[in-house]
Amino acid sequence: MADVLAWLSQYGGWGVLVVVIVLFILLYEKAEKPVAKLYDLFSWVGAGWRRRAVKADIQSNINSFSRAVDHEIPNTMPYNMKLQFVSDMDRAELLREKNLVLVRIRDRRHDDKNFVHAMLTFCPVGVLPASRPYLDDLLSDAIDFTVTRKFLNAIQYQGALNYLYKEVIEPEIAEKPELDKLCTILDRLDEQGLFIKVILRELRDFAVKVGSRYPTEAHKQEARQFVEYMDTIATRMPREATQTKFQGNYISTGFVFIGTSPKIEREGYVPYLRAIQWSKSMGLEKIYIAARDWAIDIAERTSYLAEKRNLAKRLKSKRYYATDTSGQRRKQILIEMQLVPSAPFAPPEQGQLLEE
Repeated sequence: MADVLAWLSQYGGWGVLVVVIVLFILLYEKAEKPVAKLYDLFSWVGAGWRRRAVKADIQSNINSFSRAVDHEIPNTMPYNMKLQFVSDMDRAELLREKNLVLVRIRDRRHDDKNFVHAMLTFCPVGVLPASRPYLDDLLSDAIDFTVTRKFLNAIQYQGALNYLYKEVIEPEIAEKPELDKLCTILDRLDEQGLFIKVILRELRDFAVKVGSRYPTEAHKQEARQFVEYMDTIATRMPREATQTKFQGNYISTGFVFIGTSPKIEREGYVPYLRAIQWSKSMGLEKIYIAARDWAIDIAERTSYLAEKRNLAKRLKSKRYYATDTSGQRRKQILIEMQLVPSAPFAPPEQGQLLEE
């Protein structure tokens, strides 16, 4: 500390300026919101200051939201955003060397409209960037609308939400009825906590598996079919028999639902371990163990036993609150597990006792 003070005394004001610049660079993410507030204090001076205030506010909020999503599921929203106001059409481009998306939009003179159009322009480049060539246009639009709605909900901007619904989404779905269906599906998945945790995660991995192959209709159909499969998962009623696995060329996953207490009292963990074993024998790559309320501990124990028996490797576990099919908000858990491949030509381990 003494060395720093001596250095500052030697270089005086220039030393202080250098320290301030270094701190600003290191703490830029935390400084975005205070800078936006500072510009806002001077917004009354003129249009230039108002634009700086709006631009800084939009940037700080979008970047904060983007970092939060990418922290939960890495590489789904990997870029920061920089905003510019222009006089021509809205557009965005990736500045790869800066890991930054430059967004240019027209100034609508209303903050709510600027927030909406900035996010909608950012999304096609900033959300699932590697996956976009393999998604059809309607699914891409539905993802952009859903992410934008989540963003505006996160910052509690009701005026912007109203504008998004009335002036942007409604005219679009009037021309494209299928878009309405996809937006409804993604909204339902989001209510149940599955949009970010499963949809964005699986579509991110989808792009990794496809690699740099030329996009085809088969890729787009598989992505769309996976979203529709997830809707059957989201609308499944308790104890309802439904298709729990999805096995495409690139997306290969399934669900294990922890059931009712009589079943657990009667059979213990064995049915769930057998379900994981069956998924493995069918060639699935991944499963999600899902449970609510009192069954959460059972799900945790099931994942532990599956890993101990070398059936699967636990990748991530997330506890959260979400709305179920009856509209109740309940505590949930989702455990992502990578299934361990069997040795070549080895028969499936059917009939083995898996419970301790």
